[in-house]
Amino acid sequence: MKKYLFIFIFVSIAQLFYGQEKYTIQGELPDHSLDDSYLRLTNSSALSQEKERIKHLFIDSILVVDGKFHYEGVLSQKPFLAYLSSARTGRNMLDLGLYFIVEPGNIHIRIANWADEGVVSGTPINEDYSTYMIGTKRSMENQLLF
Repeated sequence: MKKYLFIFIFVSIAQLFYGQEKYTIQGELPDHSLDDSYLRLTNSSALSQEKERIKHLFIDSILVVDGKFHYEGVLSQKPFLAYLSSARTGRNMLDLGLYFIVEPGNIHIRIANWADEGVVSGTPINEDYSTYMIGTKRSMENQLLF
């Protein structure tokens, strides 16, 4: 009987940790204007009709130190579209075109200056998004469209 109880407890604990995938977000900002302030990490994958999901869009705050930020989390939904905005200035990095996908792995965000789009890399979906979506958009901006 004790043997079965031990096996049941072990399997239960293993099940808790199995399937919980972790992600990290590391980023660099172009200057120190947002130092000692917080960025809001927000899930933007809910549709306007999904009122229950909209209530849970805010994920967490990330402190900016020396022009850099770092965040670690565990995925409850995978993958999902997210964006960052500044809690202090109201500067919305979404206006810069900084969409990124939260998925398991190490996500790197680099914003060279506030006028350009941020570069997101480090995970497979973000690499593809950067290559095919942002790269195509940049090349189309350089072409004359009628």
